Amino acid sequence: MEIAITYGDGRLKLKIPEENLAGIIQPKQVAPKSNTLAELERVLDNPHGPRLSDLTRSKSVCVLVEDHTRDEPHWDLITSVVPRLRDASKVQFIVTTGSHEVNHPNNLEIVEMIKRAAQDSHLRDYDVIIHDCHAPDMVDLGKTSRGTPVIINKVAAEHDVYVSLSDMKAHYFAGYSNVVKNFLPGVCAFVSIEANHAMALDPRSTFGLHPFHPDEKRRENPLAEDMKEAMEIIAGNAEIFLLAVITNSGKLVWADAGQIESVTAGAIEILDETSSFTVTPQERIIVSPGGYPQDKSLYHAQRAIELTKNAVSRGGEILFLAECRDGVAPESAIENFYNKLTAPLDKVIGSISNQYHLYEHKAYKFAELLKAVSKIWMYTELDTRTVEAVHLKKTKDPQAVVDRWIAENPNVRILVLDKGNKIAVYADSN
Repeated sequence: MEIAITYGDGRLKLKIPEENLAGIIQPKQVAPKSNTLAELERVLDNPHGPRLSDLTRSKSVCVLVEDHTRDEPHWDLITSVVPRLRDASKVQFIVTTGSHEVNHPNNLEIVEMIKRAAQDSHLRDYDVIIHDCHAPDMVDLGKTSRGTPVIINKVAAEHDVYVSLSDMKAHYFAGYSNVVKNFLPGVCAFVSIEANHAMALDPRSTFGLHPFHPDEKRRENPLAEDMKEAMEIIAGNAEIFLLAVITNSGKLVWADAGQIESVTAGAIEILDETSSFTVTPQERIIVSPGGYPQDKSLYHAQRAIELTKNAVSRGGEILFLAECRDGVAPESAIENFYNKLTAPLDKVIGSISNQYHLYEHKAYKFAELLKAVSKIWMYTELDTRTVEAVHLKKTKDPQAVVDRWIAENPNVRILVLDKGNKIAVYADSN
């Protein structure tokens, strides 16, 4: 049978005989909302707790907007919130890049969206910045109980209300992408992000675990707990209002608004129902991050490998479909992610275990996976030398890889995992 898997801006077609197809895993089909803006207006009119317009009246407000790496409906999110801030005394918008690229064209486009919405709504006093974790104007707010310095962008400090626009999904070491990530790493300095992300090496820092999880048995995640504590330090006595969404291919499937714990817990329940899967590990799997921007670089695409790695049995093979039109990584991450991974795998793991630098967690986790499987084939726009320098095997013909698997073992079962950046895969215990 022929299957179509997301790749870049399109879909890649592969033929897998029905008897060899173990299944296709992707976010469960939930009918998208017919009118995104109307749905956002509905949840904002019926929030958990006070309405945003009441909460922000005569107050200094900081609105945290996620950056271009999220394929969320930025314009609808922004335009649903901005009119409700008309009575605020001042509004500071921040595009929360964390350690991501700052002046990416799509981030600049988000800034223009914010300015257009603010002007349309006649905001009296507002400003917009894209966060730069290396900027000199930072404020030191102390440390978390785990020792992470909470150093933030100066303009993010001392507001009365924080408004977070959060696209939620599984996250391979923070548990879930959610409100806390807009604070740390969102508006924090490089040193803060590095200290927090060092906890990604802890096996308890993984997807499916978060301090806001409705199941109290699934709340222990050291890295996410540290993020939550940093958020509380940054906010201080201020109120935090959350507009959270879950999207599929950029289309809205769920939204809620108001107090952060109840909204986040509700979203986690939805994600666990629609995007979490328990599977029998197979010797051969095919993984796609979900097309652009999820596969914009190897750095971003790797999330899909981490979120789906439980689907491959030890010693198995993976066919990884990631376009990577933006290269291997943002410039700031090349040295500690890509270049680090070119070393022998045992050396990669050993050196990072001794002393962590930001982005090395990705090299560490990639190296662990590469040691656990026999081969990762990659279909990509990256050149062969670039791919094979980091222990991957480039293929120019993904169908040939599938055909070879079947020729080697006519009874092979191949599991396909599409939109891997938005699913969480657990191995069954049988």
